[in-house]
Amino acid sequence: MTLGDQARELQRIIDQQLVSTLFQPIVDCQSRTVLGYEVLSRGPSDSPLHGAPALFQAGEQCGQVIPLERACLIEAGQSCLRHGLDHLVFVNVSPGLLAPEAFTEDRLEAMLTAHGIQPDRIVIELSERYPIEDPARLRERLIALKQRGFLIAIDDLGTGYSGLKLWSEIQPDFVKIDRHFIRDVDRDLVKKEFVRSVINLCERLGCRLIAEGVETAAELSLLRSMGIHLIQGYLLGRPNPFPAANLDAMDESEVVRGNRDTSDAGYLGRFIEPLPPTATLGEAWHRLQASPSVFALPVVDGPRPLGLLHKWRVMEVFSTTYGRALNEKKPVLSLMSHDALVVEHDESLEAVSQSLLEDDLYYLKQHFIVTRDGNYMGLGSTRSLLKMLTRRRVEQARHANPLSQLPGNVMIQQEAELRLRRGEPFTCVYFDIDHFKPFNDLLGYSEGDAVILSLARQIGAVFDGDGDWVGHIGGDDFVVLCDQADVEARCRQVQALFVGDALGRYPEGVREARQITAQDRDGRERCFPLVSLSAGLIRASGERFASASELASRASMAKSGAKKAVDGLFWLGLCDGDELPARVTQEPAAQGMTAGGPQTARRWPAL
Repeated sequence: MTLGDQARELQRIIDQQLVSTLFQPIVDCQSRTVLGYEVLSRGPSDSPLHGAPALFQAGEQCGQVIPLERACLIEAGQSCLRHGLDHLVFVNVSPGLLAPEAFTEDRLEAMLTAHGIQPDRIVIELSERYPIEDPARLRERLIALKQRGFLIAIDDLGTGYSGLKLWSEIQPDFVKIDRHFIRDVDRDLVKKEFVRSVINLCERLGCRLIAEGVETAAELSLLRSMGIHLIQGYLLGRPNPFPAANLDAMDESEVVRGNRDTSDAGYLGRFIEPLPPTATLGEAWHRLQASPSVFALPVVDGPRPLGLLHKWRVMEVFSTTYGRALNEKKPVLSLMSHDALVVEHDESLEAVSQSLLEDDLYYLKQHFIVTRDGNYMGLGSTRSLLKMLTRRRVEQARHANPLSQLPGNVMIQQEAELRLRRGEPFTCVYFDIDHFKPFNDLLGYSEGDAVILSLARQIGAVFDGDGDWVGHIGGDDFVVLCDQADVEARCRQVQALFVGDALGRYPEGVREARQITAQDRDGRERCFPLVSLSAGLIRASGERFASASELASRASMAKSGAKKAVDGLFWLGLCDGDELPARVTQEPAAQGMTAGGPQTARRWPAL
């Protein structure tokens, strides 16, 4: 296609308003809702300029970028109006369109809002891919548009040189990471670190991050674990002529994650449309043929599951001579397996695995039915169960503390982030052994390790409820995350168990003296009390803490307060509505501590 042909075709598209609009969703995975749609423009389907790259490249080569963008915005507005779109609308705009000589601010606002969309629902995406000839004037224009209510996004971050500078100068509402850095991010350490650095910047500059180009469940899983909740990509929705999103893809990423969110059978259940007992084998066969990835169909009577119809059973019967003709009118009950394993949605993965192993010594079932209160919920596969268990155990082993084998720093961080995202309040307890160095100096490090292992078992025995989670930061520091109301009583129980066990390890003379002479950290001889256990407690929720790192910092302060408390137990601060014991000590700052706590406070490392 010559340049002249290209110019004539482009002019035809602009003059006859032949641009079409597609919608691609931007999904908030935390709330499982659609945040908005990016509107994308295409040429006519029978035109050489149908694809967006060809269309906009022609606009640049023919000097028609602004007329083309204006045509695209007009059609996008009309499409939003036709579909009654009430979400945020993300529109791509080049720096040239924002230049004062192209449009005055009033005219630009009139064009963007011509179809009834208010400014606070329009997100202007400025791509790094376009050169910026006058950054100062562009910055002024963007700031003026923000003052009029428009939202601003920096698009394609990482593909050019101007994004970070614009970011610092205009404080955009959104930043979109280019798909190059998202593709295979779960397998590329360099990309992962780049994304992590952008996350840190977003947290500090107060803007929201969108990951573009997400195409696999593994990519989505990693991004969610890193704290990115706004996702755009083929996995959650391809560009369509109408607004639509595939929210079910988030369930696949939950399975990949293998964290506490997916620790129950309910998260293995994939909803497969069930068959009624009156359905025929012919109807079932058509269903199975139309869904090649489905290998069993649940049969339910109302909400109650009766059994499973396996694809191999139907194929076996239908493949015989006249098999289909003789059997397709028969009810599915004639071939249904009545011994299907049925598990409740809140049953642990380990319990489901044990049930599968104990069910039949000679045959391992490939599928099981998941129910909620006895009603059909979905179908789980043994293959998915084994993959999840294996992945979780490998992850746990990789990040476990080498001494206690309890979850270490990485998993503590992940669990804390997960609980904060859920929004439900919980208590964080920071346990630490007091005067542990003199104990080690007197009895040796092997006995010190034995005390730490004993403490790990004591904490695990006391905090063993469904909502309890125990981690080992390192050395003699442990963390408990708990959602039970009797947390203080249980902390005192751990303290008593620890003191009783540790006291018996000292020589008799030391036990009677109730003190030990040893060198302090400066090498001076002094007397120390026998070991005891401090417990710093803090109520936490997603409303109070933006991140696990922030919670860790405050938990360190709670631990420091506990070391100064007479009884070794200290509540740090209060949240509105908290019901805590009447004896609540002041914040450490009121006791002369610095806001950051003492220099020796151990903090969970940020991921």
